[in-house]
This record gives sequence, structure tokens and C-alpha cells, in this order.
Amino acid sequence: MPSEDIQTNLRLPIDLKERLKQAADASNRSMNAEVVARLEESFSGAVTGPIDEHTLDLFAEKVGQVLDERDKRRKKA
Repeated sequence: MPSEDIQTNLRLPIDLKERLKQAADASNRSMNAEVVARLEESFSGAVTGPIDEHTLDLFAEKVGQVLDERDKRRKKA
């Protein structure tokens, strides 16, 4: 059965190609499968994978600010 996938050429900066290769190796995927998975993920809108420590810290800080503002408004009322 013939594949419905098309073949295309893509120009990439060498450092990006190397990063993709490392990611593909880490995921036990081919370069093609890695690129397809990343493109699919970018269109899904879903967040996958772990959230890094810096992002968690920023989120916690923002939550703290929101709670502080809420407490200030409650005290004024």
C-alpha cells in the first residue's frame, strides 16, 4: 500500500538539526518522526512534558501576587 505522506526538503540551521537529532535519539525516534511529532504537538495546543523549575517559580510568584492583591481588596472592603 503506498504511503499518503509526502516528501519535502527543508533547510535548517546546523545547530537546530543537531538539537533535533539529539532529541530524536533521546526519544528513540527517527529524525522524521521527531519533526512530525513536534509539528503535531505545536498544532494541538496541548502542553506535554514536564514544566521546568523556572516556570514553576514564576507561576508560584504570580499566584502569590494575586492572593496578596485579593487580601488587600478584602481588607479595604
